[in-house]
Amino acid sequence: MVSDGKVVSNPLERSSCNNCGHGFHAKNFSEEQIKEIYSADYSIGLRDPVAEAARSAEYSRQIEAFLTHQLGNEANFPKIIEFGCGSGTLLSHLTDRLGAQIATGVEPSSRVAANARLNVGDRISIHQGFAEQFEETAPDYNLCLSVNVIEHTRNPRGFLQACRRVIHKTGNIVVICPDGEIVGSELLFYDHISNFTRASLAMIAASANLRIVANSPLMGGLQGFRIYLLRFGDADLGNQARGFEVLSQERVEYVNTWSKVQDTTCGMLKGRKYGVFGTGEYSDLLHAYSPSVIEKAEFFVRDQPVEADFYGKPVVSVKDFLSLPRLPLIAAVHERSWPLVRDRFKSEDVQIFHSLEIARQDLIP
Repeated sequence: MVSDGKVVSNPLERSSCNNCGHGFHAKNFSEEQIKEIYSADYSIGLRDPVAEAARSAEYSRQIEAFLTHQLGNEANFPKIIEFGCGSGTLLSHLTDRLGAQIATGVEPSSRVAANARLNVGDRISIHQGFAEQFEETAPDYNLCLSVNVIEHTRNPRGFLQACRRVIHKTGNIVVICPDGEIVGSELLFYDHISNFTRASLAMIAASANLRIVANSPLMGGLQGFRIYLLRFGDADLGNQARGFEVLSQERVEYVNTWSKVQDTTCGMLKGRKYGVFGTGEYSDLLHAYSPSVIEKAEFFVRDQPVEADFYGKPVVSVKDFLSLPRLPLIAAVHERSWPLVRDRFKSEDVQIFHSLEIARQDLIP
């Protein structure tokens, strides 16, 4: 499945380096494949503007806090650029938070870029294209930002070189990406070409004549992601590479468990009516990798529905669901959110299950 929920017919074949922990596709992507994925119909960030706005606000808050903590009085960014700016919502937030006089967004999808132009203010310009193709007359941005972009690139070194080209020699690069040392659903996105550990990203950055000067996990609803601050200079890698055999095995086990989800979930709920809680990316993952779980559901449930139907099923509010005769639910939420969702519905006397937990229990000898 591609990150905007679109299902592709290509197999998911991943490999993992035991020395640095870098995860990658067994077969290299061609430039044509990348362009096809991020063509005009790519729509990430456009489906639920309310959720996108909340997500962007939280990213901007944590980015500003990280930069202030790391740079102190040097956190001055009159001119910023974001590669992979999406809807432009995050760039708008940061332009205001950081007091930027000029901001530039670069977005490969023509559809998403057109939407961004409608969302941003006068200080922000939006360009359609890839980071590697972007050309600026003078490399004088104070901050180059990318959020959940580098894992999509077929050449991470080339992407970081593009970031390096646009900043002033005293400028800063901020990269946010899924934390590759945490095993989770990131592995299931077909267009997540790389899974970065701190060691693997440091080595790639060094090859682009950049060094990681700070990094930190994001918190709260952004758990599972890591923020990096990079600058010009030679990196002291020290003993970055170490044994990552355990991480490699955990990745294998996670993907193998997902291959069991459809049979174990449908087997447990055979003959029973049920709903699905959630209409986000986890529902998309179930639709892609366990389609029968979605096809056999009666409806979807979410706190504040923004759509009348989802995958051909009606969407009802939690309030309306609780007023009906109780049916079991499948929680289509990330594993880290599962305990809270489980306890919330159990307090309402609702049977609720997580498909991955069902599959894991089935794997126990």
